Amino acid sequence: MSRRRQSRGFQQRQVSYESEDFNRGRKMWQLIAIVLAAVLLFYWLSFMFTIWCWLQVIFCLCQLQFVRATIWFSLGSGMLFWWMGTDIDFDTWLRGSAVIVGMGALGTFARYYRRPQRAVEAVPPFEPAPVVLNINIELSPHADRRAVHDDLAALASALRGAIGTGQGPRRIPRPTIIDQ
Repeated sequence: MSRRRQSRGFQQRQVSYESEDFNRGRKMWQLIAIVLAAVLLFYWLSFMFTIWCWLQVIFCLCQLQFVRATIWFSLGSGMLFWWMGTDIDFDTWLRGSAVIVGMGALGTFARYYRRPQRAVEAVPPFEPAPVVLNINIELSPHADRRAVHDDLAALASALRGAIGTGQGPRRIPRPTIIDQ
């Protein structure tokens, strides 16, 4: 007589940790956890990117970098449109972004357009003043040393006045062609 296995009815089978059914169910939950983690990571990074875009808009505007600010503004606006679920398609957003970046480029152009004009107005035209300098120094063996010293001091003073500085001309610290 063959022994027949008795059915347990509605009772569940006992599953040990080593059985295939347990490992199959465990692998399924691991797969679901990985997919959920990936979805959550995507939304978290999207949220952080939205915040980063708007902070960059503020920082670039404070530094008067208008083109960069408008690019970050376009990205931040696109992310907000995506988060709010508005029905703005990519082509419409791209055209609007191009217009906004163009306005930022015009702002940058206006910022730099007046700078050379102001620089020209601030600097007076260069006209060298005529300098008349008569130097008479007597260098003879019978000349008085103090008189020669006084003449050289007067020459240095005249040169300082001709150059327009309180000091005499400064020497270049490295060797020049004359020094070699």
